[in-house]
Amino acid sequence: MNIDNRWLMLAAVAVGATAGAVLVSTTLRRHHRAAEVLDHKTDVKSWENEGGNLAPMPVAPTFPNPN
Repeated sequence: MNIDNRWLMLAAVAVGATAGAVLVSTTLRRHHRAAEVLDHKTDVKSWENEGGNLAPMPVAPTFPNPN
């Protein structure tokens, strides 16, 4: 009976460690995504404050007609 209690305790510790690792991983992933979204919003806002217009398309040079 003593051996069964040890296996049960070992299994409980293993399940707890796995659950903790999943929780930490999920929390860190959410934190990084939120930070990326905040950086993107900041970049967009600063881009809009600079005028927010795209650079004009380059115009092809016109060559004189050889006739």
